Amino acid sequence: MTPFTACIVQTTSGPYDKEGNLNRAFRAMEEAHAKGASLILFPEMFLTGYLIRDRLAELAETLESGPAVAALKAKAKELDMAVVIGLPVLDREGGKPHNSVIFIDRDGTIAGAAHKTHMFGGEEKMFDPGNQHKAFDTSFGRVGILVCYDGEFPETARSLALDGAEILCMCAANMSPFEDYHAVYMRARAMENMVHTLYCNYVGDEKRFHYCGQSCAYDPAGKPLAEADTQEETMLYVTVDPAKREDPLRDLNYLQNRRKELYHEDLR
Repeated sequence: MTPFTACIVQTTSGPYDKEGNLNRAFRAMEEAHAKGASLILFPEMFLTGYLIRDRLAELAETLESGPAVAALKAKAKELDMAVVIGLPVLDREGGKPHNSVIFIDRDGTIAGAAHKTHMFGGEEKMFDPGNQHKAFDTSFGRVGILVCYDGEFPETARSLALDGAEILCMCAANMSPFEDYHAVYMRARAMENMVHTLYCNYVGDEKRFHYCGQSCAYDPAGKPLAEADTQEETMLYVTVDPAKREDPLRDLNYLQNRRKELYHEDLR
């Protein structure tokens, strides 16, 4: 990796308004591009809104032929900007959609996609769960994606780090009364896995939910690179510098110093 600028978009989403959300994403991409960003993150299910159960099947897209996905791929290529964004994804006939976050690289190709694996608050009634945590190669280095509740389990981030992830991107729809949870977890995940973490959350209200913001980014030593508040829409800009992984304090090499033979068999 070489140093680059990432933009984290802490924002609202219009439920059911895929076209409006897509246009908002384009405007944010153009603004971030003008400020030198080459990677931009949007929240979980940003493209459709989160509370859309009654129209979920209608609004879901396939990665191969979805019109909004195609438009995002074209915009990414036009701006030479990678996009991390949440949406419902269909990948099999007759199945429920996945709650997914996709990574569209700067050349307009999909470098990777993560389907939410841990269901929260009845999500299993809406979504089929994913079945793996795998990192993937991008023009920025090797990346892992976490979808909201997935990041609350340390095993998920550790699995991605062991698979070579240098950057963890987490997109969320975290709501009250769970303020502070994700910011704490993202700092811990950075430190325990020696990776950069980029976290993007909603803010504001959607039906019965009040989203609690606190989007943030941390370097591999847990140093805050940017932190948002709980109330305001904002675009956070952070510099991701791979040299930070070579910090002299990396004597605390948790990945190499593990003694997995001592751990519970489920963790080996």
